Amino acid sequence: CRDYPDYQVATRSCCESVIGYLPVPLGLAGPLMINKSEFNVPIATTEGALVASLSRGCRAVRESGGIDCTQTYFGMTRAPLIKFSCGRAAKQAADWIAAPENLEKLRVEFESTSRYAKLKSISPKQAGKLLFLRVVATTGDAMGMNMISKG
Repeated sequence: CRDYPDYQVATRSCCESVIGYLPVPLGLAGPLMINKSEFNVPIATTEGALVASLSRGCRAVRESGGIDCTQTYFGMTRAPLIKFSCGRAAKQAADWIAAPENLEKLRVEFESTSRYAKLKSISPKQAGKLLFLRVVATTGDAMGMNMISKG
């Protein structure tokens, strides 16, 4: 059996409110062909036959010529909801957020929470006393969902 990471390390740096530690089997599916390059895909799972099934899918993709992809937009989004006491207050907030002169104020506050998060835009959409915000940011090399939520 392999030596798995130290439980004490996991409780101090990898997870909040740790109640236990469980090693999960790790398999490699693939190779998956993307833009004429092949990649093996690590899959952590306890579901029997999943890695084999994904490998069959990768083979079907590869035999059909692979996946060609192009990035057309770069940004991570979050959509928080703010509930106001009335529609008028939601409208005032939406107007303030949508005003171009306020984007820089929002950007300074947002980016003060991380060295990597960079605010691209915030779009408010009002529904009565509810205000939905579409926040778009870049997050460096991280997936960044927590980074954006914190901002």
